[in-house]
Amino acid sequence: MSLSEAMADKEPLWDRMVAEHGLRPTPFAQVSSWGFGDAVFSWNYDFLADGSKLRRAGFTEHIRAEAMFDGLFSQLRRDRIVP
Repeated sequence: MSLSEAMADKEPLWDRMVAEHGLRPTPFAQVSSWGFGDAVFSWNYDFLADGSKLRRAGFTEHIRAEAMFDGLFSQLRRDRIVP
């Protein structure tokens, strides 16, 4: 499945979601890089990521994914532009 192809006709949907939820107007072309997603998800081999090298280099702070998304969504709600 290609994200570029699947998302090609979704700009009207994005515009409706922005209007319906009072989100900051962001051009659909800036929402994501669908081609990059296609490249990442098209690997035909297993990928193992390990963050231990970063911690050994001194990057020890981290945030739980749930807390990160909660913060991002709260910021979006605070920054929303309502007509």
